[in-house]
Amino acid sequence: MIAALTMDAVTYQVTGMCVVFCCLGFLCLILTASGAVAQRMEARRKARADAARAAITPAAPVPAAAAAGEPTPAQVAALAAGIYDTAASAITPEIVAVIAATVRYTLGHDARILDIKPVDSAYGQGGRNAVMNSHFPVRR
Repeated sequence: MIAALTMDAVTYQVTGMCVVFCCLGFLCLILTASGAVAQRMEARRKARADAARAAITPAAPVPAAAAAGEPTPAQVAALAAGIYDTAASAITPEIVAVIAATVRYTLGHDARILDIKPVDSAYGQGGRNAVMNSHFPVRR
């Protein structure tokens, strides 16, 4: 009787360990597959960024009509290409182009953009808190 109880306990322990190892193996497979998918997505993103950089040609001389007015699309593309490498990965090339065009339009001449960084969300939250606190005085 004691041997039968011991054998049942051993069988229970071995079965439990097999279940645990099967679950760990399944999790390992899932993590490996998700890592491969993430690497493929990152490679595609880098390939698109490289293709976009390669497609942008240097700006041609500015036509006389465009010299006094709006920047040409080639100028905007050249500005975006110049500062794209320094931009954070979260900032898309479209956003960089819009910022460069806005700087060009606002200043009226070429300007050198040194850095573009996303603002920390805590900074914005602090500003919103300051505005809200100024509108609602402390009640006692």
